[in-house]
Amino acid sequence: MLVSAAPFFVFLVAVCLLYWSAGGSRRLQLALLAAANLFFLARFSLIYLALPLAASFDFLIGLALAKSKQAGLRRLLVGLSLLLNLGLLATLKLVPLLTAGRFGWLLPLSLSFYCFQSLTYTIDLYREEIPATRNYLAYLASALFFPSMTAGPIPRMGKLLEQFARPFTFTAEDGGRALLLIGVGLVKKLLIADFLANNLVGRVFDTPALYSSIETLAGIYAYALQLYFDFSGYTDIAIGAALLLGITLPENFRQPYLSVNIAEFWRRWHISFSEWLRDYLFDVLPKRRKLPVLSYGYAFLITMMLGGLWHGLSWNFLIWGALHGLALGLVFAWKRKFKAPNPAWWAKLLGGAVTFNFVCLTWIFFRATTLQNALEILRSLGALTWSTGNLTPLLLFVLLAAAIAHCLPPRWFEFSVRRAAYMPFWVQGLAMAALILLIQTLAGRGSAPFVYGNF
Repeated sequence: MLVSAAPFFVFLVAVCLLYWSAGGSRRLQLALLAAANLFFLARFSLIYLALPLAASFDFLIGLALAKSKQAGLRRLLVGLSLLLNLGLLATLKLVPLLTAGRFGWLLPLSLSFYCFQSLTYTIDLYREEIPATRNYLAYLASALFFPSMTAGPIPRMGKLLEQFARPFTFTAEDGGRALLLIGVGLVKKLLIADFLANNLVGRVFDTPALYSSIETLAGIYAYALQLYFDFSGYTDIAIGAALLLGITLPENFRQPYLSVNIAEFWRRWHISFSEWLRDYLFDVLPKRRKLPVLSYGYAFLITMMLGGLWHGLSWNFLIWGALHGLALGLVFAWKRKFKAPNPAWWAKLLGGAVTFNFVCLTWIFFRATTLQNALEILRSLGALTWSTGNLTPLLLFVLLAAAIAHCLPPRWFEFSVRRAAYMPFWVQGLAMAALILLIQTLAGRGSAPFVYGNF
């Protein structure tokens, strides 16, 4: 059930109507949401109906952690949770690799986001940063929350459980924000990301020898924009869908391509995953005060290489992670040596240009199907040929429009939210229907799967 396809929105409307009508009983709402989560998972594969067993295991571990004061037992309990979730993650990554994809139909979701989210619960309990919940329905509603199940963002379980413990509230501004987010997400996905993927990115990466250096460079820039609008489009839809259920999911993107260095990029790109890596991996790696540059550089490298391998067990993702890890280490060393609290405008502009092009360079390894494919793209860039015959006016217009949309001030969206909140609900509904009709007319081919749905 693609989040950008019509069946998902029929499902979402049905869930919302039932959920809102049960507003007088929080227990009934949680039961409805838990059932909706299972239905959503079953639409991908019936094998995912076993997932509540894993969630129940973490729920019981949480109760045991809340009662236990013995350090050894607490380490054993959190170790069992790590073994369960990381074992599940590794299995789902290795099975397609070892079976050459023969069972892809059986396991269409990687469930990485579920595993990371579940670990925030048991690890935070082990650290005594959150209380354990005794509400099993609330835990199932949170752990298997369908809007963020397939591609995030990764909420902290403690914060989700806090929201499910409160009475359901839904304001006109919430409704306006939710519908606007869903509409923006659909435009990002169907009119920008899919268009760029179908008309340039896929062609350049599939057959780079047929394209000039300029066209290959345009294809790389187009992929950077495709990936951003595809992933942030999903995030917008997920956040909007959750908001219709009275739940606030964390922000996941903050104009990442305007970053002035790679460290800032990772504070703006896939924010929930970046913060997960920081809090649950980077911070626990050993670091020496006497050798901060070396030890922090090592921690950055290990963290990002593991982050790369999470995306896929291949040399391409390992190289992508290693390049980002090395870049983060260099930024850390630079900041320690040259402490400039407020760089000049030209330094920010130069830093932004270098950062954007470095990120685009590493996207080559992220997008290429094999290491050989990535090297072919680099050879095409190095050929220094200048033909532009494949860059049509419509394609250039979409590229320019996407770049401008990425740079729009966030306050414009907030202004639109306030305006939408004052409109009658039926007007908002008609506007959404008109937008969907327009997208269907312009997009035509339907929606491709979200890129991060495979991770």
